[in-house]
Amino acid sequence: MTNIDNTPIEYTTSANNILPQFVDHLRHLYGIIVQNTYVKDTAKHLNRIIQDANNQTMILVVGKERVGKTTLVNGLLGREILSVDDQHPTGVNTFIRYGEQEEIKAYFLDGVVAIFDMSKLELLTTGDTFASQILREHLDYLEVYLKNDLLKSVTIIDSVSLEAGGGEMAYFSEALMNRVDEIFWVLRAGSMAIDAELLLIDALKNKGVEPLCVINGIDIDEHATAFMSSEQQRIGHLMSDFVAVSATDALEAKQTDNQELWQKSQYDHLIAHIHRVAENSDKKTYAILIRFLQWLERFRFELTVIPQRDPFQSAVENIEKYAGDTQYEFSRYQRDLAIVKEYEQEYEQVANTFKQVQTLYQLLQTISLHDYLQDDKVEEFTEMAVYYQQMLREYRNMHSEYSREYERLDAQHKKIHGKGLMKAIFGQHTQNEFFKERVQKLNEQQLDCVAQYDKVQQAEATVLQMMQGIQAYLVDLVKERMHRIEQKVQELNQQRAKEKRQLKRYAEKLNEFSCLIEAQGYIKEQLQPFLMNEQMPLKTKDLEMLEETVQAILAIDLSNKGLLARSQMHNKMESIAIPFDVQEKYALQRLTLKEEDVKSNDIPEIPKKLAIQYEE
Repeated sequence: MTNIDNTPIEYTTSANNILPQFVDHLRHLYGIIVQNTYVKDTAKHLNRIIQDANNQTMILVVGKERVGKTTLVNGLLGREILSVDDQHPTGVNTFIRYGEQEEIKAYFLDGVVAIFDMSKLELLTTGDTFASQILREHLDYLEVYLKNDLLKSVTIIDSVSLEAGGGEMAYFSEALMNRVDEIFWVLRAGSMAIDAELLLIDALKNKGVEPLCVINGIDIDEHATAFMSSEQQRIGHLMSDFVAVSATDALEAKQTDNQELWQKSQYDHLIAHIHRVAENSDKKTYAILIRFLQWLERFRFELTVIPQRDPFQSAVENIEKYAGDTQYEFSRYQRDLAIVKEYEQEYEQVANTFKQVQTLYQLLQTISLHDYLQDDKVEEFTEMAVYYQQMLREYRNMHSEYSREYERLDAQHKKIHGKGLMKAIFGQHTQNEFFKERVQKLNEQQLDCVAQYDKVQQAEATVLQMMQGIQAYLVDLVKERMHRIEQKVQELNQQRAKEKRQLKRYAEKLNEFSCLIEAQGYIKEQLQPFLMNEQMPLKTKDLEMLEETVQAILAIDLSNKGLLARSQMHNKMESIAIPFDVQEKYALQRLTLKEEDVKSNDIPEIPKKLAIQYEE
């Protein structure tokens, strides 16, 4: 085998022992990075390299439609295992492996694996029923297990046909091509490789991959030898070698045990090549090494974009926000302490709302000063209490006006008659009409006082009745206010706890990437020295690529200058809930107004009615 620059690779005897050691290193690296879900697909690709390194040699059979790929495989197996249908080519990649128990494992795109009997192979690969079409739409690939000696050393992959047309490069799964150890590129005798195929083969050549060109159908084309010579001249520089065979002769020879027909099929050349590929462990080792170098470049790209995207970026930003600045964090804690102190003062004030309330007037003043004591029910009470006080004021005013008028008339009576009005009332002296008229007016005022006094009494009775329930209700409003203050402190502490939980989540999210930091260290300390060993079958260009990629990987800062470690050093007091022990400290001052506290004790008595008898 030659490399891209056509210099031969010198495989050494020690290379036979390199692959198992290399696989051990890859397993360890996989165990590290698989912990991070962000590089899930990249880890999956690494695991596939590990699996392929442990698997037997894989040979991929590739070609256009109707060149006989499936018949070629059947000829190798000596049995008509795979269904051949010119109208319905193979519709799913089929891995044919050795197995004591012959069966089919169907791997579906959603991860489901179903086991089928061999009789279902046509249904799954070439069947044209509705059920077949539905199944193939959801299939990823098949594994067919056969008890066949050839399969003890190789796995053969019967592939779907190349998608070629329009002069562009033919399409085939690059991932599948990268996994195999050898490619059999099948042409039908007399039908040259088309331009779309040549473009794809040329792309493989640039990657150092040279397929074996298998020309099938020499039994039906008498010019097959000339055709092969022509193709060798035209595309020989793209192929590792050419083999001309007859798949139909090989299959018939095996079925009829016809040795002469077997020789005519020239399958011996094909099988000999398969054995050489299977025995060439150096070639497989090199292929696995190159695939790993390519994977390493993919890993480098993944690590490069991680710091620029979520969830890494948001985790870093939020950890910096919550715990990046120790001084800011301490300052924020002091701020929260100050807020709680204000809440404590408010709690104390609310607890003492009724401490100085000893009269109805003081109660009304207190209600007016605190919005938390004001609602429809309290407003109804205050309106009645204000009405009661208004009636009381009006009665006092009436009584005062009556008293002033009485005193004025009494003074006049003394001045004129030498005695007070009350003495004259009970005497038998004739009075003039002036005093008689004035006494009548006083009596009218006295009647007004009586009526107003009745209003006061009615309002007072209503207020006293309402007081029985309103006091407890007002105390409940105060309790609600105190509870709300406690809730605000609780909400503040919940917000602080939420921030801590967020910080923890972001730290955990960032911690998920610590395994990638560990992977960087493992690549530097273990993998790079192992791969740089002079016994490795890598050439100078490969080693230069390895050195460049590893240095690029190590240059990526996933620790953000140790942010995760710094985030774990935040002040412990900042994580503790701020205490709010106020219930015992500030006991609720209850409202306990008695009847005498509500009623006015200085209501003047109703004036007596004046009844004066005058002598003629």
